[in-house]
Amino acid sequence: MKLRNILAVGLAALAGMSYAQEPAKQQGLVAVVQVSDKSKPAKLMVKGASGKDTFVYYDRGSEADVQRSAAKMKVFFLLTPEDMVAAEHALNAGELEDARAKLGAVKAKYKGFLGLDRNPAERAAVLEIDCAVRQLDFAGLKSLLGSFPHPDWLSAEDRGKYMAANVLAKACTGTPLAEVEASAKELLDSAVGKTLNGDCYGWVRYALAYATAAAIPAEELAGTISEGNLAAANKAIDLYCQAGASSHGRDMELPVDAMSRAQALLWAMPGVKEYAAKGKDMDSRKWNDAPYNFRDAVALAYILKNVFGATGETIEAAAPLYFNTQAGKE
Repeated sequence: MKLRNILAVGLAALAGMSYAQEPAKQQGLVAVVQVSDKSKPAKLMVKGASGKDTFVYYDRGSEADVQRSAAKMKVFFLLTPEDMVAAEHALNAGELEDARAKLGAVKAKYKGFLGLDRNPAERAAVLEIDCAVRQLDFAGLKSLLGSFPHPDWLSAEDRGKYMAANVLAKACTGTPLAEVEASAKELLDSAVGKTLNGDCYGWVRYALAYATAAAIPAEELAGTISEGNLAAANKAIDLYCQAGASSHGRDMELPVDAMSRAQALLWAMPGVKEYAAKGKDMDSRKWNDAPYNFRDAVALAYILKNVFGATGETIEAAAPLYFNTQAGKE
């Protein structure tokens, strides 16, 4: 159970049922509110928001809607609705298509609460970004970012995620390398950029790798990368590996894709396929005499296939050629 839910349960228990007789037809979200140190926490049915940090509720005394500043409360805490919990459970279970649909529904349903701390509409919109990245749906990501509700109201951490996702979406939907590099530099040089977590930093490295590799024609990847594109290939390989290392964690869809793309570039480097043709019966001598790019391509393919369960034409071609030089040694 998340800390915010534990706190909410505890505060709700202290509050008792002071608002239990709220009209049954009253619509909204339950909040735990404490006005000051001298008052006790209480449950309150919040009808929505009226701008940033301002909540609206029905006051039974005046029989009218009243606006109050959430920022001036000692405690103001919206309880997580059940449909938001279900969406997060689907995302955490890796049911990405179902999670994306549920998150979109939550975002639309609770849009009237935007501006309040930890409101479900904003939370759903942020998690939609994670979901689209895990699905490697960069066109969809671009669309989500274009319609994102009030990015200016995000916390510093979520603002960083939003900005990193923008760099990623640009790169992977055809934006030229120079523009991607400028956007990445602007982010990384900013105060928000200096606090990016590993996942979001990995997104930026992936974006730079993708835009760099876009200069290499598909026919060269299927055959051999030309001399003129070797610098771009080496740079993209390094950036993809940085992306894989930075964003390596619980959610492995993008890190594995980054490492798979690095492996495909290594497999297309000059001399690699030629050496592979004579390396069917790999032994210690052949392995030690192999070009560095060949050994890197094969070792990475072996890891991708046997550790992460990844597959692909170049992975399947390279992985069987791996030779463990430490096998049989004490």
